[in-house]
Amino acid sequence: MKNIFKKTEFLFGITNYSKLPEDIGYEVLLAGRSNAGKSSALNALAENPKLARISKTPGRTTEINFFKVNDNLMLLDLPGYGFAKSSKSKKKDWGPLLGEYFQKRKALAAVIIFMDIRHPLKEIDLDMVYLCRNFNVPFLPVLTKSDKFSNNNIAKAISYIKTQMPESDPIAVSSKDIIGFDKLSREILNFIK
Repeated sequence: MKNIFKKTEFLFGITNYSKLPEDIGYEVLLAGRSNAGKSSALNALAENPKLARISKTPGRTTEINFFKVNDNLMLLDLPGYGFAKSSKSKKKDWGPLLGEYFQKRKALAAVIIFMDIRHPLKEIDLDMVYLCRNFNVPFLPVLTKSDKFSNNNIAKAISYIKTQMPESDPIAVSSKDIIGFDKLSREILNFIK
């Protein structure tokens, strides 16, 4: 199957709702804690190791970064929550920005919530789940770094997430071994049908 994410390109980053582009097409948010492996996963999905900056210091993304997949679909990389080293003032901006985005944005199709398979469902992940549920936005839990676990433990982790979020169909991926990205790609496209 041809990877439609292969031509994904970085467009720009914003910190202010008024700077958002026109509200058309589909937007899929990529959310997760700062060290959840979100940038690596985006790069693996697009088969482009240089697409999203991967930093040794978690929390480098301080804007909502727009990545254009095609004329109809954008991936929006949210600032990683948790270890973000950015200034307090920037952090304060994201809360209202996200709230407004969820409330008003018609293009919002789904949220992908990336979690390290070894430490899933932290309080901050659950906050994002509640936000999705409150605004009736579909979400997909994606367990990263699955190469750190045996198949048996991966199955257990997926089963655990499923009990906490019965409306979701969790996926395990490994950016290191490039596993699970075909499925992730299909799931993202299912949101925009």
